[in-house]
Amino acid sequence: DMKLVLRALLTDNLDDLRASATGRLYEPRLRAKKEAIDALPEAALSRSPFSEDLGTADGIHDGVGTAVFYLCEAILAHPDLSAEVKHTAEVARATFIPLLSNLRQPFADEAATALSNRPKLARQKATLKTIQVPGGGSLFEWVKAFVDAGDTIDGLLRKRAHALATADDASGTAALRGGTLGLLSRFREALKDELADDGSKLTAGHEAHLFAYLDKLAS
Repeated sequence: DMKLVLRALLTDNLDDLRASATGRLYEPRLRAKKEAIDALPEAALSRSPFSEDLGTADGIHDGVGTAVFYLCEAILAHPDLSAEVKHTAEVARATFIPLLSNLRQPFADEAATALSNRPKLARQKATLKTIQVPGGGSLFEWVKAFVDAGDTIDGLLRKRAHALATADDASGTAALRGGTLGLLSRFREALKDELADDGSKLTAGHEAHLFAYLDKLAS
């Protein structure tokens, strides 16, 4: 919130900020706070860095996994396919996606499953390649894409852990947030004093207009 408010004050509302003597006095201090907040690592602004990347990887993981599960189900249900093909599908389903609920596990569990499935994928490569899939290729490529997506999730979780570990500690971030809010509050009170002077050329609504975004976020 402080990041958004400072950006608005120092860009869109800059002319209004500089219209008052108080605003001109506080502008350098506000800029200093903005620079300090902008310099924070991603993890200090969000406790869940890489969320968008994880969502994308999880979408691939769950989508391909669902396709593998239902393809195996279709093969097992078909009355005219050979016992050998059905056995391959049955083993693939039991090994990689025994239940659709497996696709609704936490990220860490999906990553751990991918790690354990990697050697199993290598062992079943030859048999999985015997089953062709729509769009070209074989069941092996589908299962590999599923396992690869789990590995991608694992890599992103490690990046998240590193980002959180190297971020500024919570107390430092909280102090910056509190200090920024305190500065804005003092600026607002001083601006009210200036507007109350008989000689002020600014309208009574100047303060409300300048702090409208802060009030909106606060509400």
